[in-house]
Amino acid sequence: MAQHFPDYAYNHPLMTPQNKIYSDSTISRFIREIDDNDRAEFLNSWNTTHDKNEKIYVSYDSTNKNCKAGDIEMAEYGHPKNDVGAPIINYSIAYDMTNEKPLLYESYPGSIVDVSQLKYMMEKIRGYGYKKIGFILDRGYFSKANIQFMDSCDYDFVMMVKGRASFIHDLIMEHMGEFESKRACSIKAYRLMA
Repeated sequence: MAQHFPDYAYNHPLMTPQNKIYSDSTISRFIREIDDNDRAEFLNSWNTTHDKNEKIYVSYDSTNKNCKAGDIEMAEYGHPKNDVGAPIINYSIAYDMTNEKPLLYESYPGSIVDVSQLKYMMEKIRGYGYKKIGFILDRGYFSKANIQFMDSCDYDFVMMVKGRASFIHDLIMEHMGEFESKRACSIKAYRLMA
């Protein structure tokens, strides 16, 4: 799991005492020794250090990994990006684009599709106490239910959509001319109209 950490460490800043570069075996031993409760406690503690009243944009993405080990409970058959006929494990990260810090990482069973996991991630972010949240998502999270959920929570979001989906096309046509030139709909940092 931690293979090539020394190579990574030569090219990235480290937060270790005296920037010590640990061996692959040390990193692997550390990862084996922590459990789900340790991970949850770390994420809870990590998220207490952020300003909850500041507007943040959360970039969220996930991927999956084929698993040929036979005894990993989370490995299930699902919809892998690269199907080799093996069960998979899904994992994801939520990243605060505003402050350039990770907020959340998680793994979940391979049979759970990305589009259905989004709501749970958003509830976790809200559970950390963030109040002014926007999301940046790729089209793997595109669904009418997800869009309705984000609207019901009053979240700002940018999502790659399948533009010819009927409900998206109908929404665009219904609101055409209402938002394209309004200042309130602009994202100044990127010179975009939302």
